[in-house]
Amino acid sequence: MALNLNDRLAVMRSSAMQARCEAAVAKYALYLLGNGGSTVNQLAWAREAIRATAAVGSQVSYHVLDDTNFLAGGSDITDTQLQGAIETAVQTRFIASS
Repeated sequence: MALNLNDRLAVMRSSAMQARCEAAVAKYALYLLGNGGSTVNQLAWAREAIRATAAVGSQVSYHVLDDTNFLAGGSDITDTQLQGAIETAVQTRFIASS
């Protein structure tokens, strides 16, 4: 059953989900920093994400609220699904828009 709006926020604001989002952001930032093919915009985002991982993780986490896997599973979303949702959100809503 899909999460309603109130449940989405409650799950996303939980310390466990915030920690998972922060870890996913850090993992993606480190990947971009180590990838020789990263663009200037990707590198700039990645550097900022590493400098302020908690803040960036919190910002990005709210962009996962409309992810189909998150809606279906809430906090039961797998790490792989969450990582994919975070990377998609970062690419489309943070890097591509800069």
